[in-house]
Amino acid sequence: MYFDSHTHLNSSQLFKNYKKYIENFQNIWWKKLINVWVDYERTQRALQIESDFPDICLSTCGFHPTEPIFKFKDWKYEFKENQLVSWNEYLNLTKECLENLIKNKKIVAIWECGMDYHYFEHIKKWQSIEEIKEQQKQLFILQLELAQKHNLPIVIHSRDAFEDSLKIIKNYKQIKIYFHCRGYGPEEIKILQNEIPNLWLWFDGNITYKKAEELRKSIKQCNLTQILLETDAPYLTPQIIRKETNQPSNVKYVYEYISDLLDIPLNKLQEQVRENFNKFYNL
Repeated sequence: MYFDSHTHLNSSQLFKNYKKYIENFQNIWWKKLINVWVDYERTQRALQIESDFPDICLSTCGFHPTEPIFKFKDWKYEFKENQLVSWNEYLNLTKECLENLIKNKKIVAIWECGMDYHYFEHIKKWQSIEEIKEQQKQLFILQLELAQKHNLPIVIHSRDAFEDSLKIIKNYKQIKIYFHCRGYGPEEIKILQNEIPNLWLWFDGNITYKKAEELRKSIKQCNLTQILLETDAPYLTPQIIRKETNQPSNVKYVYEYISDLLDIPLNKLQEQVRENFNKFYNL
């Protein structure tokens, strides 16, 4: 059985054909997939997908750390289409949206939130890097506080921001924390293992890339009980089909590659990931 711990069927690239992609996922001996929301608009699409496939799709909701960069328009922030608000209003609307979803039991985790310093070249000339870092910090802490309040696991997106991410997370050690996707190496993995008691770690299609030796070293640093596997579709298509658009069924290539890499029988890896998945999401 296969679990895709992180996919974006609600993205513009996949949403128009999501029923076909879920059918493909069913054809590889499906079990569950986690559909990730990163802003208000994609939340609505994810709710539609989950209502159509409740036995397969679970949902998370969070607001991505790049929101302060990409949603900045005319000195305002676009919370949803044609709704421009101040930064403080954006934070209040984010909290209200998440609280309502949690209250109505629409999500199994808060995801994906964190710190991302990769896109600073997109900052407008009237914004400063320090201002963006502070806004990302505020958005991240808001979601960590909600996870703590409601006893929900949380999934971290951290890119080019390891030290600042860890500095914040260390204040929330009781939360179940899943570090998703980004390519930190084995030394960072060791630090996370020492600092975070309830830790799960990502691996997806980019571990198959020719230049991903640090990721291959990283997974060998992990305990098997910490590993979750994902596609991050439509991104990070496995090397064997890299020219294609990624989709949840391609998680099988990640399983097969890691089974060979770690010299673990595929069925044993599948069973361990199933246990890890259920434990993290309280299923």
